[in-house]
Amino acid sequence: MSESEFDIINTYFSHIGESSDWLITGVGDDAAVLEIDPEQQQLIAVDTLNAGMHFPIETPAAEIGYKALAVNISDIAAMGGQPLWFTLSLSLPDIDHDWLRGFSSGLSELANKNHLKLVGGDTTKGPLSITIQIAGVVPKGKALRRSGAKVGDGVYVSGTLGDAAAGLIVLQQSSKDYAPQQQVLIDRLQRPSPRVELGLALRNLATSCIDVSDGLAADLGHILNASKVGAELTLEDIPLSPSIQQSGLESGSLYELALHGGDDYELCFTAPESKRPDVEALSQQTDCRISCIGKIIQENGLFTIVQGQRKAITKTGYDHFISS
Repeated sequence: MSESEFDIINTYFSHIGESSDWLITGVGDDAAVLEIDPEQQQLIAVDTLNAGMHFPIETPAAEIGYKALAVNISDIAAMGGQPLWFTLSLSLPDIDHDWLRGFSSGLSELANKNHLKLVGGDTTKGPLSITIQIAGVVPKGKALRRSGAKVGDGVYVSGTLGDAAAGLIVLQQSSKDYAPQQQVLIDRLQRPSPRVELGLALRNLATSCIDVSDGLAADLGHILNASKVGAELTLEDIPLSPSIQQSGLESGSLYELALHGGDDYELCFTAPESKRPDVEALSQQTDCRISCIGKIIQENGLFTIVQGQRKAITKTGYDHFISS
């Protein structure tokens, strides 16, 4: 039987160390939540990007730097936090000043956009690998968790889904002459947009939240498992961008990419039906598309409704130790 990365974490690492009063949330959410003073809590998250696994080898250095920071900011956004600073651990096969200039420019661009400061790190020789640890803050008791979804809540997503996975397919094709809509998909893969403003606005509305990194089905599944509930999604309500619909990919595969493709770094969250007008108002306030795609149900599992027919989703998203 195959073991997932989450099995490895739960078996070998989730128990390490003693519990403490300052630890509010540890292993198992988008970021750890630590008590730092009577009014606010600190958020800590870390992600690693490896060449050939998280990005194609030929990816421009600026895009690697941008994305490496973006995926970390997205974890803080999913917790309803304000990102503040980050550290960088960089493994390089050799010193390439052109590559380093590009990488640092992409990293700096997104750091400046989000008023973040690089405060330290480490540089070593080895296969190309980037690890960023990021810290943020959230008012005490306001961190968004995966475990708060309630029966009857609506299931929402920001932006559009499947674009990044479609962008990877485009890159894997032999042609380098990309149509405009194909370039949009590539940009969505290489330069995701962390939804910090939306995460901050959801503090008093959402009952649970996660960022979509491994695919909607897998990441929503984490909310369902943590909250001990199930969900029904209306397939046609899952938002697809004009670019993916005009990409030339088979129409039947588009929702598969949205459900299982990953790398979107949009927010998936739940909120009570009574809060639906407030959630819809956020779309204009944050200039971010928000779509209600389903509801939380008592029955465990994730289901889609397609033309009135209910079907269980059993396929998972990307996993480093299961996915090929």
